[in-house]
Amino acid sequence: MKTVIHEMRNHLAVAVANVEAFMEGRIVPTQARLNSVMQALNEVDRLIGDLDVVERGGDSARTMRSELRTIDVCALIANEAMGMESAAHERGVDFTIRRCEAVHPACHAFRGDPDRIGQVVNNVISNAIRYTPPGGAVEVDCQRGPGELVFSVIDDGPGIAQSEQDHIFERGFRGRAAAGTEGSGFGLALVRSFVEQHGGTIDLVSRVGHGHGTTFTIKLPGQPDASTSNL
Repeated sequence: MKTVIHEMRNHLAVAVANVEAFMEGRIVPTQARLNSVMQALNEVDRLIGDLDVVERGGDSARTMRSELRTIDVCALIANEAMGMESAAHERGVDFTIRRCEAVHPACHAFRGDPDRIGQVVNNVISNAIRYTPPGGAVEVDCQRGPGELVFSVIDDGPGIAQSEQDHIFERGFRGRAAAGTEGSGFGLALVRSFVEQHGGTIDLVSRVGHGHGTTFTIKLPGQPDASTSNL
């Protein structure tokens, strides 16, 4: 149940941060930004359903499985990333999104679970923003590689110690940099689970020290094979 609640809080925080920014005039409520808020709320609705199953005695791990369907993964990632813009600005972090100049046709017909991919993007970007100090920068890069989608989040935060990198995706693990910050330690464990359910991989490169930061790179195959995804 804690994993579901953690995800609900993440997506509600995105929606609230954007609405507050709209109301205060810090960000213009364009159609694209409104779409990102609606996407976050739709993901909360999906998670409420997950929570209902858990409370009725369901298995939380089984509840959080992915359901593949054909989606526009490029638009999905862009909406999710745009939803994090207000959180970055509120913290004083420079936020940049880079995308392919021309959308690859395969991205319009990607086989994936939009809510779970949204949770992956939300978790990785929100972590980067949370651990990047004011005045720092977070860059989101989404590019189409040969037969795969490559999504990276680069920050210039404190970095992750080498001794902690082997444990960072473990359920409930929180490293030294997490001291004094909000979090449950469930986010990256969920990220890895959802990425692997889609037949993908997630890796990180990090160095400890001011300005070095961390890069998380997620690779999703062009056509995930549902038969090997444990869906």
